[in-house]
Amino acid sequence: MRSLSRPVHAAGLIVVAACGWLPATVVLGVLGIVVTVPVWILWPVAFCSVLTSVAGCLLAARTGTAEGRTFWRRLAGALTVLAAGTVGQAFDTVRHPTQAVAMSPVTGALYFGAVLLAVLALLRLPGRGRTWQARVTLGMDVAIVGVASGLVMIQGVDVMPVPVADGLLATALRGIVLGVATAAVVAVVKVGMSGGGHVSARALWILSPAGFLGPLAMILAVVFQPWPHLAPTAVVLPMLAVLLTSATRAQVRSDGTGPAVAQDVRVDVRHRGISRVPYVSVGVTAAMLLTVTLHYGYLPAGLAAGSVVLILLVLVRQHAALRDNGLLADRLADQARYDDLTALPNRRFFTDTLHGRTGATTVAVCDLDDFTALNDRLGDDTGDEILRQAAERIALTVGGSAQVARLLGDEFGVLLPAEHPLAGGTRLAEALVHAFQAPLPVGVHDLLVTVTVGSAAGRDEVVPDLLRRAELALQAAQRVGANRHQQHTADLDASAQHHADLAAALRRGLELGEFRLVYQPIVELPLGTLHSVEALVRWHPEGGTPVSPAEFIPVAEQTGLIVDLGAWILETACTDAAAWRDRHGEAAPRISVNVSARQLLDPELPALVASVLHRHALPPQQVTLEITETAVFAGGPALHTVRALRGLGVGIALDDFGTGHSSLTLLRTCPVTTLKVDKSFIDELNGGPEQEAIAASLSGIASTMGLRAVAEGVETQAQADRLHDLGYRFAQGFHFARPLPAHDIDASLLATA
Repeated sequence: MRSLSRPVHAAGLIVVAACGWLPATVVLGVLGIVVTVPVWILWPVAFCSVLTSVAGCLLAARTGTAEGRTFWRRLAGALTVLAAGTVGQAFDTVRHPTQAVAMSPVTGALYFGAVLLAVLALLRLPGRGRTWQARVTLGMDVAIVGVASGLVMIQGVDVMPVPVADGLLATALRGIVLGVATAAVVAVVKVGMSGGGHVSARALWILSPAGFLGPLAMILAVVFQPWPHLAPTAVVLPMLAVLLTSATRAQVRSDGTGPAVAQDVRVDVRHRGISRVPYVSVGVTAAMLLTVTLHYGYLPAGLAAGSVVLILLVLVRQHAALRDNGLLADRLADQARYDDLTALPNRRFFTDTLHGRTGATTVAVCDLDDFTALNDRLGDDTGDEILRQAAERIALTVGGSAQVARLLGDEFGVLLPAEHPLAGGTRLAEALVHAFQAPLPVGVHDLLVTVTVGSAAGRDEVVPDLLRRAELALQAAQRVGANRHQQHTADLDASAQHHADLAAALRRGLELGEFRLVYQPIVELPLGTLHSVEALVRWHPEGGTPVSPAEFIPVAEQTGLIVDLGAWILETACTDAAAWRDRHGEAAPRISVNVSARQLLDPELPALVASVLHRHALPPQQVTLEITETAVFAGGPALHTVRALRGLGVGIALDDFGTGHSSLTLLRTCPVTTLKVDKSFIDELNGGPEQEAIAASLSGIASTMGLRAVAEGVETQAQADRLHDLGYRFAQGFHFARPLPAHDIDASLLATA
């Protein structure tokens, strides 16, 4: 930034200098009207203004890049020639002070050369890279603008007043004016249509009004005839300097980058404002033709011929636009029916095809096992490559006569006609599961990615429903585990209906307050003193029988209702805990609240817990949140949430410890404070040395790591005694107490006070 500030400051000073020549011109011009002044009085100012413009261009060339530097150097060269022409006309004015416009052939040639060099600099400025179709379209647009501008400029030059009689000088003046206007049109075309390459678009827009200075000079020449010192060229050159230096300042401020796109990149997308330039030029031309027709009563032959050419160009261009729109519509239709990542048909295409099927059809839906964990661990790029390789593996497995689609995320669908060798039964699902027993080549690695598959088969009127049935079968297979398959059965439909009904009743139950909390004590061994309680939810539908948590908790998980239910459980448990603390002080038990895997994926959970603790004035140490090993095994967002919860100061208990596949690893990565040893290990106590060795090892691990170990499912005094001998200090189970309502916990605390 520091290296750029100096050129920007210098460019600003140059603009200030250029703007200073304008009032100087005005003062000297007015002075010459009041008193007698030399006829050359304005020419030094005009010459200095051109030199100021040259300085601005050279500064822009020094700070620009690539073709931008070349453009500004070329423009500086054109201005140098213009400065020479200014000197020449100054001498011509001194030699012929009585002429309205004193211009020798040499001066005229210098002016014309300056204009020609400026036009060439603009024409040779590369635009954005584009495909050949886009270049053809651009060519037609440029042709439309060129013809339209040409008609306007020719008519304008024809009616423009010339301060000298017709002859060589008049022709030269008209040519110079036409050249300046052409340069302005080229600038507009470059910035508005083809792009300015490495030149700032703002700079080119600032330059475009220079096209009006030529006609302005011709008009001023007629107006200023009574005052010989008011040479029109000397009057407009300071205006040109202001435009040029402002453009160079815009270039320097853009850091020389402009709106460029690298030349080797083909760009099909055009700026939204591109199409306006041809339409504006056609509109201006139409207005001019109408004005001429109304004035003369007819349209001159030259203008009529030009208008016919313009109409033909517009018709061809519109035809090309309609063709391009048709191609774009086709491309958008393809994008709406195909997946960009795998190039497979998407779900819409798949379902449309399925609805059009008749006869026997087989559909399978396969899901990549643990893909979310893989994507989080290896990154999105690797995840995308896994999906591409999986799509290719599925397509190779089922062959070309099948339709394979990417339905959603890491879920793929396969549709087979009746004649396919894998159609019917479980052959398709078995083939897909078997195909993924071999690793997938992803980059330089081979990754073992398994799939779980659900399939369904049918004919005629049931075909449109096969996708739903296959997805039901997939969900049933996923509930059992990974790397397996399930075929649709009528029982799955009944189960799905029951699931839907239960989900609706669950939502109503939440709204009607049909849920209750009970608390199972966690005691301290060997005396069985109440230490803490675990909050357990119960559902008693109004007018119905109680629903087991084993039935409604999975439904709440799958539907997402567990988030709302979990928030209610946390709020209610903390309300009861605060009441116990108010009545019993430090003797009040800690509370444990179960948190599901779905809740851990909610980034708002830590804020919710903090809010509830604050609202009930509960110290964080009074609350423990129980999670399962499987909920945090994959790491990612769930583990981040657990760490955020531990950061609040609440305890973290690992429930059913020992039953997962990565328990010991989790103890290193998850901020656990309590291990709840699964009931299956407790049931086998006193059955032999192997079972006791496992229970003792788990207690030893907890003790070594400074964690609290809680034995779950204790049902006999013998189990309690043996657990104490093995080092356990906390336990829970029916031997000590069944889950109790909050008021019974309160009564128990009063009884032991």
